[in-house]
Amino acid sequence: MEFGTFILDFQTINFESDSEIARNLLNEYQSSLKLQNAFALDEPITTAGWSFAKLFLSAEFVEKLYERNGREIDRLKGKRLVDKIVSWLAGNLQSKNCGAQLKIAREMVP
Repeated sequence: MEFGTFILDFQTINFESDSEIARNLLNEYQSSLKLQNAFALDEPITTAGWSFAKLFLSAEFVEKLYERNGREIDRLKGKRLVDKIVSWLAGNLQSKNCGAQLKIAREMVP
């Protein structure tokens, strides 16, 4: 399965805490997959109490995450594999008490 770079919208009302949880989880995955520089989280734009940032995941990172967690990801609801992967990642963040919402950025929609 080949993926391009994932571009996700990272939306939260508590950027400091939620971004730290996200970075820690993604660092764990990155380390276990023996990758470097596999993700980046932009500085947020804040408006009306919400912070909005872009989260970038490298194609190699997504491919390796899917290789390792494909069975779990394939069981999730969604028509497209991309949607299932984002749902899986969002669920893992939620389980770590991250309140951020993840969704596929407009830039990534074909």
